[in-house]
Amino acid sequence: MAQEIEKDYPDVETDYMFVDNAAMRIIQWPKSFDVLVTENMFGDILTDEASVITGSLGMLPSASIGIHTSVFEPIHGSYPQAAGKNIANPLATVLSAALMFEYAFNLSKEGVLIRQAVDASMTAGIVTEDIASGSRASSTEEVGDWIANYIANR
Repeated sequence: MAQEIEKDYPDVETDYMFVDNAAMRIIQWPKSFDVLVTENMFGDILTDEASVITGSLGMLPSASIGIHTSVFEPIHGSYPQAAGKNIANPLATVLSAALMFEYAFNLSKEGVLIRQAVDASMTAGIVTEDIASGSRASSTEEVGDWIANYIANR
C-alpha cells in the first residue's frame, strides 16, 4: 500500500527498513524521522520506545488512517489506574484531537491552534507529574482547563 501511495508524492522521501533497524535508528537519530508508517504490532513497540525520547507515554498522539474510517488516540491506550485521581497526562489525547481536526475534518487551523496551546502549556510549566521535572505538577484538570482557556482566548 505504501509503495502505491508513494508514487503520488514524489517530493516525500521514503525509506524502508526492518523493525529492528528502525528501533535502533529511533534511539540514535530520532530527528531523522518525521512519520513512521507501519502495521500495528510494530507500531506499538516503536512508539513505546519513542516515548522515552519525549519523556512520557502521555505525550504521544497516534492516528490510524483508513480509507473510510480513522482512529485518533493516545499511543498509551487506557490508564485505569489513574481513574478518579486527576493525575493522567492529557496531552496525548489533546494532540490526538489536533490530528483528528487536521486529517478527519480538514480543519488545519484548528489543529495548529491546539498544538500551539499544548506547546504554550509546556512552556508555561503547566504539565502533569510525569514530565514536571522537579517543578510544580498540575492535575489533569488544570492542564486541560489551561489549554481550553488558551484556545478560547485566541
